[in-house]
Parts: sequence; C-alpha cells; structure tokens
Amino acid sequence: MATVQRRGGVIAVTLLFGIMVLHFGLFEAAPQNPIGMKFVQELYLAMCVGFALLFMAGTAGNKKSNAYSTLFVYIAFTIATFTVLPALFAYLFYGQPMYYGIIEERRAMFCLSAILLLYIGQRMTASQFEKTILVTAVFAVVLSWLCYKEILPDLRPDTGNRDLSRPGRSSVGVLSLTMGYFLCLYYWHTGKSPIDGSPRSKQIYAILAMVFLLTIVFVTQTRQVLLMLAVFTILCLRGKAVVLGLIGLALVSPLILNPHLLDWAGVNVDFYIQSFSEGATDEIRQNTIEQIMFHLKENNWMPSGSLSLMWNNGFKRFFSFFFFLSDVGIFGTFFRFGLLAFVIIPVAFILYFNVARALNPNLKFVIAVFVANLVIWPLQGIFEYQQGLIAMLLVFQALRTYHAPSVVYESVGTYPPMYDSLYDINKPSLS
Repeated sequence: MATVQRRGGVIAVTLLFGIMVLHFGLFEAAPQNPIGMKFVQELYLAMCVGFALLFMAGTAGNKKSNAYSTLFVYIAFTIATFTVLPALFAYLFYGQPMYYGIIEERRAMFCLSAILLLYIGQRMTASQFEKTILVTAVFAVVLSWLCYKEILPDLRPDTGNRDLSRPGRSSVGVLSLTMGYFLCLYYWHTGKSPIDGSPRSKQIYAILAMVFLLTIVFVTQTRQVLLMLAVFTILCLRGKAVVLGLIGLALVSPLILNPHLLDWAGVNVDFYIQSFSEGATDEIRQNTIEQIMFHLKENNWMPSGSLSLMWNNGFKRFFSFFFFLSDVGIFGTFFRFGLLAFVIIPVAFILYFNVARALNPNLKFVIAVFVANLVIWPLQGIFEYQQGLIAMLLVFQALRTYHAPSVVYESVGTYPPMYDSLYDINKPSLS
C-alpha cells in the first residue's frame, strides 16, 4: 500500500511539474521570451477548460466539496465579467462578432487552472506541492541564464525588433521566479510552510531567494517586478526588512562608490539610471493611455470592449499600430468597461477576498503577495492578464484547509465536523 502511495506521489509530482511549466509560461510566446513557442499557452488553456468540464461532468451527480464549489463561484464571475462582457461591449460598440471578442479576452479564462491545480495538489503533500513550484522556478533560472548567455537559440521570429535599452534581456517564466522568491522569503522569515505550517530550513531558502532576485535583476530586467519584490519584502519581513536593507546597503556600497564594477558584473547600469530619472512609462504606453482617455471623453465613458486582430486588424483601424490594451493595465480596464469599471473593480476585489477567506481564514501569505502585485497593477492588468496568479493563490488557500486536519488531528485520529463539508476525510492519491 505504501509503495502504491509513493508511486502515486511521484506520478502526481511529475505531472504537476509539467503543469507548472505551462502555468508559469516558461515557453509562452512573448516578445521578451527568446524560447517562447506559439500556441503553447493556448494548449494549456484548452487543458484547463477540458479538465474543468470533465470534472463538472464527473461530479454532476455527486456531492462536490465546498472548496471546488467556492472556486467555481470565482471562475463563473471572472469569465462572465472579464471575457464575455468585453466581447459583448465590442459587439455593441464596433459590431465585432462575439466569438472574436471571447478569443481576444481568453486569458481571463486561465482562472479555470484553479480546478486542475487543486485536483493535482490534493494528491500530494504540501511540501511536494511547494517544492514543485521551487523546482519550476529553478528551471526558469537555468533557462534564463542560458538565454542571457546566448547558449540557447533565439526562437523569436522578428529578431530585429528588440528593446535596445536592455540587450540580452530574457523573461523566461518571470511569474515562477517571483512566486519562488515569495515562498523562499516567507520560509526565511517564518521557518514554516504557508500551507500546512510544517518547518522549513531558513538558510537554504534565503540563498535560493537571492538566486531568484539576482536573476530578475541581471536577466529579466523588469522594473515593475523589482518594485513588486521590494513591496513584498517589506510586507513579509516588516521589522526585519530594515535590518535586511542595511545589510544589503553595506554589501552594495562598493558598487555604489564604483559603478564600473556593475558594468563588469553585467548589470545594465544605463537602463536602471534612465528608469530612475525618467520613470517607468515609455512613449508607446503614454501615447496609448492618452488615446484611451481621449476616446473615453469623446464617447462619454461608454464601454468599448476589446477588438481582436483577427477581425479587420483590430484596433489598428481606429487608433494606431502600437495600440495594445495589454500594456496599460487599469487604463485598458477603463477602456473595456467605461464607467462600469468603477463598479466592476471594487466588486471583483471584494469577491476575490471573500472567496479566499471562505477557502481559509488565514490570509497572511496570500494578502502579502496580492498587495505586492497591486503595486504594478496600473500598468499590468490584474483581472485580465494575471488570473494564473490569482488561481494559484486561491489554490494555496484551499490546500491550507485541506492539509489542516492531518496536521492538527492526525494524532487523535478524528476530524472536526467543520472539515467534513469542505473536503473528503480520506485524501486521495494518484495511482
């Protein structure tokens, strides 16, 4: 029996690693990802949709746990609000057929990944789940540096269209790097798992957190991500953050006194100095935001939805060649929903918070991660483009409750009534 469980655990972990590689977009086709491949994320989305449909069909006649029912509330709201509504508004405003709008806003449907991740996560220990995330992040580190050193071939078709201010930049699975940093810093601060509270080594994960941070600074070179990590560090460490900041200042003081050492180490000094002096908003984003605000003013803040390039070249006919809602975050939300955005945004925040709290009342880790991401929300769509992150955080909450009975009541052999409605007592294994 033990051999079957171990075999099932190995299968589940191996399967989860493959899912994590897709979930964190290590091979997602993007301008900053040299090893990105087309349709990889669409394949993962199809997997999530297919699994969710099979799960619902398989449990239609059975009593589902409240965890899945709660997640389906979040999923139904997200898809209806951030996929269907923009498609409807684009149909009403521009006449674009509905299915083009749904295809354009398909990324919000990554909320369905919560069902797949929770199903696999319930078939392993909390340690295995967390370590799979970290292994995926380490894999992203290796790929990032191989791309940075030009050891791996650049698969992007338009090699001439590059950001010259950041030569060699490689964004390979940046979400996995940040999630790995969050976990490691939490381990270093608390010495325990954010899921089941089991002990974790502080020193090892402190070193690993530094590896993730250095990769983001040298290779990823994304200003918003660095700001997000700084905010999470302050929220997580609090008083320790001051001590850590002083230690870090002492370590980098030789580099501050002699900036040429940074050039020797490979840091793009000119880019960071320019970012500090001129800000993080580039001309393309600024022009897009100006066009959006002018459009909203001219049309009395009516919702305009989203246009797809598959339908008459999308926004190019109405605005410019470099008009992309994905680059302007909350301003893109305003464009899609108009005045309704001032209702939809707070309602979404309240619903997500209540869903997370319903899954587990302890929100310490999840709130710190989410608030840190809100710092970069103005230029990165939380609702439209970060559903993979939100789904992952909600799975953390669900697994926290799922593993709680075995931690607290295993020695007694009984389980409190409150967990009977949330999860099956006999936890399954993938065999």
